[in-house]
Amino acid sequence: MKRILVFFTLMVSAWALPAQDEVNFEFSDGIAGAALKSKMERQMCTLLTAINKAEREGRDINFTGIDIDQMASQSITALWANARFRCLDDDIVEHGIALKRGGRIAQYQVRNIAVEMKPVDASYTDDVNQEICVNFDLNGQICDFNIAMDIHQYTRLMKEGITLGDIDERQQIISFCEKFMNYYREKDLANLEAIFSDDALIITGKEILRRKPEIGMAQKEYEYTVQTKKQYLDNLRKIFTNPRTGAVSVKFSDYVVRRHGSKPNYYGVTLIQDWATNTYKDQGIVFLVWDFTDKEKPKIQVRTWQPMSTDKDEIFTLQRFKLH
Repeated sequence: MKRILVFFTLMVSAWALPAQDEVNFEFSDGIAGAALKSKMERQMCTLLTAINKAEREGRDINFTGIDIDQMASQSITALWANARFRCLDDDIVEHGIALKRGGRIAQYQVRNIAVEMKPVDASYTDDVNQEICVNFDLNGQICDFNIAMDIHQYTRLMKEGITLGDIDERQQIISFCEKFMNYYREKDLANLEAIFSDDALIITGKEILRRKPEIGMAQKEYEYTVQTKKQYLDNLRKIFTNPRTGAVSVKFSDYVVRRHGSKPNYYGVTLIQDWATNTYKDQGIVFLVWDFTDKEKPKIQVRTWQPMSTDKDEIFTLQRFKLH
């Protein structure tokens, strides 16, 4: 009887313990300099632990003691407004990635940090299991934080980059595509405005059901609209500020990256976009033309949407647009 009582007491004590908050993080390789590596590891430990603690206690994240810039902290806070999240591992060892621009290291990045999303309400419809990536400047300050693309897609694009000799450019494209996707999730109109060229060509599409009396039923059709940057952003503002919209779930997948043959600063990116809010949901093929003339601030010159049923020969490519 005494043995059973002791066992029961231990079980009750275990249930009473709080969830494990502390996260240990270490870079396996990829970071130049022991002091910088040590600082970045401490930063990751402190940030992930702060996120876990905030999620368990049901409050906002406390960034005290974390060397993080305003843009990165705002990005985390905006994601936090739609869904709390929690690091799934308490002991992480990951490869550090050097992001290069013009042949020189511009930032460092760590990927593959698995998190579990815990939505604040039923408007969140995205995957519960996600991966995040964190960027650091050369002084070890956290300067970016995004939901990351699937690791298998990332690996495939990097292998293609090694073959084609443009791995640095592809890392930059991936980074900016992830930013772009997260700007929608965060309802960040300021950064969406900054990332589009002033004379961007934007073609949007919308799935509609049109009643066909001759067949006695509704048939799926699509409406296309050519918009200026201002028109597009004005429409997004209405969506983002509508209280019925709820969380904006946007997911990019199945990336295809192509460099322009005669204009090396231009890249075409084809991807599948899943868009979902409380009021509208669709899946389509999005094509982006990125202009990397200014490598620090690349711009989207073209953004198009087509339905999944589009014939392969009709999907937009770089050759369909006249680039200046």
